[in-house]
Amino acid sequence: MLKSIKLIYLTNFLLLVVFMTGICKRSYAQAKPESTNELNYYIEFIEENKIEKAEESIRTYLESDLSTKEKIKSCYNIAIAYNNNQYYNLSIEYSLEGLGYLNNNSKYLLPQLYQAIIINHIDLGNYDLAESFYWVSSKLQAEKEKNIEAADFNLIGEIHRLKGMYKSSIKYFHKAIKINSAYNYVEPLSINYNNIGLSFLYMDNIDSSYFYLNHSLHLIDSLGLALRKSAINVSFGELYLKKGNYTQAINYFRKTLGFDLSNHPDQNEILRDVYKGLMESYELMGDFENALKNYKNYIKYETNIIYYKQNALILQNQILSDRDAHLHQINLTRSKLDLEKKINQLISILLVIALLMVVLLSYVFMIRIKKSKQTTELELQKNEIQALELEKTKLSKKNLEFELKQIEQEQNLKKIERIRLEEKVQSQNRELTSQAIHLMSKNEVLSSIEQNISKISDKADILSSKFYREIKFIISDSLRMDEDWQIFRRHFTEVHPLFFENLKTNYSNITTDELKLCAYLKIQLSSKEIARLLNITTVAVNKRRNRLRKKLEISSNDDFYGFFLRKEF
Repeated sequence: MLKSIKLIYLTNFLLLVVFMTGICKRSYAQAKPESTNELNYYIEFIEENKIEKAEESIRTYLESDLSTKEKIKSCYNIAIAYNNNQYYNLSIEYSLEGLGYLNNNSKYLLPQLYQAIIINHIDLGNYDLAESFYWVSSKLQAEKEKNIEAADFNLIGEIHRLKGMYKSSIKYFHKAIKINSAYNYVEPLSINYNNIGLSFLYMDNIDSSYFYLNHSLHLIDSLGLALRKSAINVSFGELYLKKGNYTQAINYFRKTLGFDLSNHPDQNEILRDVYKGLMESYELMGDFENALKNYKNYIKYETNIIYYKQNALILQNQILSDRDAHLHQINLTRSKLDLEKKINQLISILLVIALLMVVLLSYVFMIRIKKSKQTTELELQKNEIQALELEKTKLSKKNLEFELKQIEQEQNLKKIERIRLEEKVQSQNRELTSQAIHLMSKNEVLSSIEQNISKISDKADILSSKFYREIKFIISDSLRMDEDWQIFRRHFTEVHPLFFENLKTNYSNITTDELKLCAYLKIQLSSKEIARLLNITTVAVNKRRNRLRKKLEISSNDDFYGFFLRKEF
């Protein structure tokens, strides 16, 4: 019976695993992305003005399974490509689409996308709208990278310049110049100088305009930026035109015509401004024939610009209209797919629930059968555990008793060792005392002999003899205290090696006599014994003891031996 239940349970479990594996495989197959390395190829269609083909390829690319960051970066690159080819509305749409992929926690390429929108509105002449997007961008991201911050200041300065607000534009250009100068961003700095020079030019401040335009030209030459030099020559031409130096203005305008502008995104605008400047210069010089020739070229490029913009606008409107219809169709298709997906998911969930119920019922049935067997096994295990715990308790008790005995033995050994060391020190101190007493006895005997000989010297002439003088010299030499002290000190240091060093370290003003007194007190000699050693009176010894007590700051209730023992001298 139990084997049959196990077989049913195993079969149901395998069915569940197979079913879930199938679902995972289908989900993985649906989510598996295709290769997405074609974006640069599609952007080339924009540069070749094959806009319909570019849009068809780009939309397919963006609708593939890309990551959010890849979609944002792709939208930004497409927006830049459209702006370079003057499809400003499409550029704005892709910038906004890139912003749509961002969420509250992500700031990826946020300032760059807003800059693209602002630049497109500037190119479209929507200066107020461009400024409103600038302020929105500045509020969304307070902290920016320095190059982005400088570019933003340059943009708002350019917006104000184009709106005729020259003073405020100069203020913002100076902020951009401050950042770019501090971080040595040379190429953006050349643009800042050019723009501020134009602001001063339109304010008729010719000297300041020349100063900043000349700075810009110097940086452009140092970087070898030929295309930028072509544009700044137009700025110099306009400067000299305002200054009334028409010949110099014509020279600068003609310098621009010497550059290859075929790859310049603003080719038509630059050439239009050049021919307009030449026309006005010749007209003011009274050379109407040349003025007319340049006027025709000016009208030609102005017409090209208008015609290109009109065609681009028509094409963009058509693309945006088709795009809206395409997006509507895509949304309908996605809604249908989402509904089918939800139905499939619901069916899958129901099947999983049904299988889980079967497995659960089988499992519950097995548990009931096993329960009685497990109860018996648990009782047996419980009894075994109790027996093991009892044995473990006994063993732990024995181990504890053994450890306590070991600790007691170690303490006894330490006690014996301490007693042995104390006895050794006491023995050595006794030897030192014996040596000191021996020295005392020797000194006393020699002093007595000397005194007795001196008494004899009053009654006999023998004292004046050579023999008497030699005996007296020997006795005096034996009574020399310094040598006795050195012998004693050497033996004392062997017993108490750090005694004198510690005293000198803690009491730097202690004298040699006081050191001797400390040593004698350390081995517990009495004042009388010390007096015999030092060959002085007991009263003198007591005076020395009192002076030493004050110097060592020993209270009257404390004895010297206890002090030396406590201080570990």
